[in-house]
Amino acid sequence: MLQHSIGENAGKVWRLLNEKGELTFAQIKKELEGKNEELYMAIGWLLRENAIYSHDEEKKTFFGCK
Repeated sequence: MLQHSIGENAGKVWRLLNEKGELTFAQIKKELEGKNEELYMAIGWLLRENAIYSHDEEKKTFFGCK
């Protein structure tokens, strides 16, 4: 059940980044109205699958689709 939920959230995050471009965690959370834990797991999943990238800029981490 948890793995299914993480996968669904990963899909939401990926679609958002694909549509909007690079976003910070705060921006992703605001757009998707998700819980921190759920979004952290989804982002981790996507990073592990090499579907998104991250980079730091001015003390913020940005995420984007590859």
